[in-house]
Amino acid sequence: MKHNRVMYRVFLDETSRPKMYGIRSRGGVCVGRISTDFQEVNRLAECCNSAGLSPVHLADVVEDFRRS
Repeated sequence: MKHNRVMYRVFLDETSRPKMYGIRSRGGVCVGRISTDFQEVNRLAECCNSAGLSPVHLADVVEDFRRS
């Protein structure tokens, strides 16, 4: 059985001012304008990957992250 794990990557939203980073899944789910700090967003993406987060929950995780 093939293990199909979603992989999240950081992307730069160049249309926003200031330029901010977001997270995009391999399947196309995307949440932008998370932070101007690449390292911070990258750590969040790595956590999502290691937890095997479903794309359905990405927006909720990002919202909790923004509030913390």
